[in-house]
Amino acid sequence: MITLSKLRINLSPNISVYIPPLTFQKGKIYLLLGDSGCGKTSFLKALAGFIPKNHLEGTLPTFQTALLLQNPMHQMIMSTVESELKFPLIQYGFSDNDVEKKSTKIAEFFRLDSLLKSKLYDLSFGELQTVMLAATLLIPADLILLDEPTSHLDYPMIEKMYSWIHQYGNDSAFLVASQFPDEYRFVDTVLHFMGHQLKYMLDANNYPQFIQENHDISRLEAETIQKYLNAINK
Repeated sequence: MITLSKLRINLSPNISVYIPPLTFQKGKIYLLLGDSGCGKTSFLKALAGFIPKNHLEGTLPTFQTALLLQNPMHQMIMSTVESELKFPLIQYGFSDNDVEKKSTKIAEFFRLDSLLKSKLYDLSFGELQTVMLAATLLIPADLILLDEPTSHLDYPMIEKMYSWIHQYGNDSAFLVASQFPDEYRFVDTVLHFMGHQLKYMLDANNYPQFIQENHDISRLEAETIQKYLNAINK
């Protein structure tokens, strides 16, 4: 369990992001929602230790994190798909046998096995995003932070991402920032920004009703949720 005290992230003299006390439990998935520019990425970067301490008010406990950035091109380290998947396992001291088994397993799961020898620069953006997502999921962290990991994935691959987390993510907590509120059905808890404040924390099962009852949530999100509800009720 990871417990955070209240946190203020000062992005500029006039803009601050406020986070109330939170608790993350291992094996649970938390969906981070809110309008573009509300502070989701800044929150993830603060948790990962990428925000200078003099920009923070509050204390972050010590825990191991892994962060997937929005743009996977900013995160490439190796040259091929295979070497990129193996890199975090090697860095964390897994045996050669475990490196081979774990990297092969996740490659097959995300249908990357036919691309293992491919150069990362030859991949489509969606393929590259899948590779970097898979590499991040292999990191043995207390809290895995995923910044819009589904932005260029098709629906079957989105389902695969959450399926992997549900099957193999018991040793980590997952915080997923997304622009797609309908992903609530894959997670345990929804965290919702209003303005630059993390204002709501609720059980994911209650999120559709919450959207319908709260008119201060953006109209786009309400319409997206309603469209999904209408589709599954037909």
